[in-house]
Amino acid sequence: MPASFQSLWENRPLRNLAVLALATAIAVVAATVAVVTDRSSVAATFTPHPLFSGLDTQLDQVDRIVYTASQGMHGVSRVVMLRDSNGVWGAEARAGYPVNPELVKKTLLGLGDMEAYEPRTANPEWHRNLGLLPPEDIGSAVRIELFRGEDRMAAVLVGKVPERAVNVQGEGLVYVRRDGEDQSWLARGRLPLLKMVAEWLDPTFVDISREELARVTLWGGTDNPVIIERASKDEADFAIVNVPAGRVTRGAPVVNGIAMALAGKSFDDVGPADTLDLPENAPTVFFDTFDGVRLTMSMGGQGGALWAKFAAAVDPLLAVEGADAEAAEARAAELNARLGAWVYKLPQDVGGQFTQTMDLLTREAGPADF
Repeated sequence: MPASFQSLWENRPLRNLAVLALATAIAVVAATVAVVTDRSSVAATFTPHPLFSGLDTQLDQVDRIVYTASQGMHGVSRVVMLRDSNGVWGAEARAGYPVNPELVKKTLLGLGDMEAYEPRTANPEWHRNLGLLPPEDIGSAVRIELFRGEDRMAAVLVGKVPERAVNVQGEGLVYVRRDGEDQSWLARGRLPLLKMVAEWLDPTFVDISREELARVTLWGGTDNPVIIERASKDEADFAIVNVPAGRVTRGAPVVNGIAMALAGKSFDDVGPADTLDLPENAPTVFFDTFDGVRLTMSMGGQGGALWAKFAAAVDPLLAVEGADAEAAEARAAELNARLGAWVYKLPQDVGGQFTQTMDLLTREAGPADF
């Protein structure tokens, strides 16, 4: 034995340290081999596959979509969407009001294309850790079901999004398990997970553009209306045209803001038109277009919430010279078809804009105004 090794062997502390280092190195090598072998085994035996085989070819047969989510101690909430005979999807809880077609499309394609990417636990006791506890058990999973009549075509519980939210191809990853099965998966795909009915509603609302809009009248039909208009499409700003003597407006930005208060806005909720009884003196707003369409918005409600009904008609006296009467009739019919059967809950800021009075929108004129 060389002298250096002899010296090491006779030095008991150094000898123990060397033995420990050797054992550690052997353990690390063994663990590495085991992990590599295990990964190779998984890679060799598991191939990603559709979560619901054949569903992607049957999506046109789906006529009901149900989302179920927990409301804690208040039970569960359900969003039920039905397809009518014309292929239009509507919210059951809102008397069939149309839902956003893009969200429905994402749901159908998302489930049809979803892929079981990697297996995860089949132990029910670990489902909570993946967010896969059912909503009926106050779990955070969202259940999504597709139906054809009474036949349930697919049902999945969708849980947490892992820290690695996308794979190397940039596709979304989420934990899921088929409803009724304990086996969970890391799945590849994306789904909308909206839990409230209002979030699903088609946001299309009053789409009268600035180019079309000629006049907005607040408190229409009363003795004290506020008439905001512009003479032509070339005018950049709207103006209050019936300002009382001795008063001036609070500026073009304020007036323009009221005229275009509905531009780009949606609504907070919706219901059938016959659910709202308006008083005779309900605040009314007229929206007049250059081609002679008048959209009347009547408002009412309780508890600080304003709801609005709409009705469109054509008045040739409102049209500018050369306006297309047929186009105006078609536009009015389109607005009535979309809005006429419903009553809409207005966003608070919108309701506030359309109930302002002349006193609020003008001020006493000062020396600088002359």
